[in-house]
Amino acid sequence: MDIKAFTLEIVFLTELLGSQTTREIAKEHIAAKNGIELAEDEELSLPEELERGTTVFYRYPGTELPAMRDYQIKGFLKNAAKELNGLSGLPKNLRSKVNGKVFVTPRWMRLELPEGGEMDYLERPLLAQTAQGQRVAIARSEMLPIGTKIRCSLELFPGDVTENVLRELLDYGFYYGLLQWRNAGYGKFRYTLTQEA
Repeated sequence: MDIKAFTLEIVFLTELLGSQTTREIAKEHIAAKNGIELAEDEELSLPEELERGTTVFYRYPGTELPAMRDYQIKGFLKNAAKELNGLSGLPKNLRSKVNGKVFVTPRWMRLELPEGGEMDYLERPLLAQTAQGQRVAIARSEMLPIGTKIRCSLELFPGDVTENVLRELLDYGFYYGLLQWRNAGYGKFRYTLTQEA
């Protein structure tokens, strides 16, 4: 089988917001409520001691460095495929094809901050319509600066998802980014995609 491998480097053009709950929230509410246990590597990769309700980045295993997981890149590609499905000559049923033909490695990817860059926090109001009327809450997220980078490998199985299609999907990241609060412009990126020998 002719599997093509690519190195992908993403450079964020806007700040990037953490999208995971803290370890305590994940264990107490998400896992317990659904009758599951968090995988040990996932549990240990979530910070523990942060203000309740703060969304965070995973931590690269064995460190306190911010990280992303393979499924977050794959999820972006699938979302882009859903939005661009059949447009400008792109294949139909593109989301399903991306799911079965594009694979991201490694499982854990370290987020590299630009020189002098530091993690910060972003607080913003959230409006919700409830049975008692409109309510406002404050959302708080870890935030990484413009210029943060991430690298991974993409393996492309033969089929309708060609290198050109893959590039079209990645181009979508300039308009609609990765992770939390994408619809407000966070997590937008440019990329370089290089075929591996």
